[in-house]
Amino acid sequence: MTDAELAQAVRDAVDNLNAALAEAARHNLAVTLRTTSHQTTGGVEQVVVETRIFKQL
Repeated sequence: MTDAELAQAVRDAVDNLNAALAEAARHNLAVTLRTTSHQTTGGVEQVVVETRIFKQL
């Protein structure tokens, strides 16, 4: 993949995430995201997104 293709893939993933969060909000679900980073054995930093989902009453 080229840099431009990777950048577009990230943009598309963020768009999909935003759409999913908007849909969750319409169904009264509260979603919190927390990011952490880990270093892989190859020395590359990997960002991990953890989610918590709550039903709002």
